[in-house]
Amino acid sequence: MELAIKFRNDKLVGDFWGGTAAMLVALPSAIAFGVTIYAAIGPAYAGLGALAGILGATALGLVSPALGGTNRLITAPCAPAAAVLSAFAIELVHSGVAPASIVLMLTALGLVSGLVQLMLGFMGIGSLIKYIPFPVVSGYLTGVGLIIIGSQIPKFLGVASGTTWWRALISPELWRWESALVGAVTAAVMIIAPLVTRVVPAAILGLLAGIVTYFGIATTDEALLVMQGNKLIIGPLGGTAASMLDAITGRWQEIGELKLSQIGGLLGTAFTLAVLLSIDTLKTAVVLDALTRGRHDSNRELIAQGLGNVASACAGGMPGAGQMGATLVNLASGGQTRASGVVEGVLALIAFLALGSFIAWIPVGALAGILIVVGFRMIDRQSLHLLESPWTMLDFIVIVAVV
Repeated sequence: MELAIKFRNDKLVGDFWGGTAAMLVALPSAIAFGVTIYAAIGPAYAGLGALAGILGATALGLVSPALGGTNRLITAPCAPAAAVLSAFAIELVHSGVAPASIVLMLTALGLVSGLVQLMLGFMGIGSLIKYIPFPVVSGYLTGVGLIIIGSQIPKFLGVASGTTWWRALISPELWRWESALVGAVTAAVMIIAPLVTRVVPAAILGLLAGIVTYFGIATTDEALLVMQGNKLIIGPLGGTAASMLDAITGRWQEIGELKLSQIGGLLGTAFTLAVLLSIDTLKTAVVLDALTRGRHDSNRELIAQGLGNVASACAGGMPGAGQMGATLVNLASGGQTRASGVVEGVLALIAFLALGSFIAWIPVGALAGILIVVGFRMIDRQSLHLLESPWTMLDFIVIVAVV
């Protein structure tokens, strides 16, 4: 009996530390992904984007691990969701759709993609998704990585919202050196950190380095210490329970304004997003099985992921998937069961309520630096070896076509 209690307690302690470490990895990325999506609507929506990232990390962390069957899997906002949703938002902006309607359609897109995942799980498609050819998955991930990098270049350089990445690169007169310096320091520290220590996640160290750099620059320019109208930082998002309730209930009061044709127009994008999120999750689950000698239930996991994304959309958060980086950190930090994922969701909520005013001061350039590194790491550089043999040339052509 004593041994059983001790074993259970050891699992609880491991889940707590694993979930804590996973939250430290997932939360900065979730905020960055949210800002990327909503800043495409306009600079004033960056704070709402950060809130969407946090709410997504919370809802996904609470729902998906509780219902899924894969121990140690961490579900959080992810790069494929950021790429698809930001491209969707940019397209709506160019079509002249009102910002309030874009916010509603982003919510509807997340909701419908979650429902599609539920359908895939109930139909047993989860068992088949893992058989999608490697070149197709490689092309998807590489394409998403390139989209992420392209979307972050203007933010990295501090140019005005709506500027394309190529115009930002060829227009140095538009650059804000403060933003570029903050982003460069963040990216450099994130790359170098794992070579020095693995105790603290590289994303956290990079983010802290970017914040310190920003406030170091601010000692020579007092304008950077003013939050109002400062486009180099996220800006106010309201770190209180009341503001969270407003975010959850506010947009649903206007959901009736969406037309049936608008909902129908996003079905194709929702299906693409659902498949990408499903592949991302099951890919992570397969890697986790290999490391722990476990065996996940693909269809049960898809149902749990779908319910998590539905809950996230209902809460005003962005969709997500089983995240490789946060999951591996959870495993390395002692995570044992599904409870570690729930711990991550609870701590994300606590961090929002406790640190809402601090998050408002995070430099956009620092988040851009983190995402550019994430984007580069998603690019499958190993696929270039496929060019060395005529027998694998077709696989490389498929990858390029998907990209």
